[in-house]
Amino acid sequence: MTEKCESKEIFTVEMKHTEDTLTKLSHMQYDLFCKKNLLVRTAIAAVFIVIGAQRLDQWWALLLIGYGGYLLTSKYASANHTARKLYEQFKAAGESYPYSRYIFEEKHMRIIAMPENSEIDPLRYSDVFRLGEDMTAFYIFQNQYGGYMIPKSSLGEREDEFKEFIERVTKQPFMSRRTRFGGLRLWLKRREDEPYHL
Repeated sequence: MTEKCESKEIFTVEMKHTEDTLTKLSHMQYDLFCKKNLLVRTAIAAVFIVIGAQRLDQWWALLLIGYGGYLLTSKYASANHTARKLYEQFKAAGESYPYSRYIFEEKHMRIIAMPENSEIDPLRYSDVFRLGEDMTAFYIFQNQYGGYMIPKSSLGEREDEFKEFIERVTKQPFMSRRTRFGGLRLWLKRREDEPYHL
């Protein structure tokens, strides 16, 4: 739901977490802040698989290949563990998953815990650490340890406007798994549009 207030555009979104959304939030956190870990895992996996493939006559070669494959396919193992710990804590405490209302104003984002309707300190856009995006949501991280998830479905037809607004006020781009290929696609598109020359 969106509304206009004087000359400022305000977006209001309500977000109720589930096990699935907590897992997606943890995955995005890993994607944005654990790139070094991912590179190391990938490099080790590649070495193990190459060595294993070259030593197929040895009994331990299949162990190396298997472990290399595990490292490649278990990218989110630690993120899943973090998400599991979170929802187990909520379950043990007999509490429901977080439910919040986010109100985006021109200079900051207001966070209201529901259903108590209690407001915490607003998050200034200048304090936003990083932005993330996947197919179903936008993510706004105040630091590498905590962030907010904004479902795209809650924005309706204003999804693109919201994205442009947040990128403008935070002076940051939304990062996604597709971002690393975005530059290449843009370069190829420009090459296609250029007139032929020798």
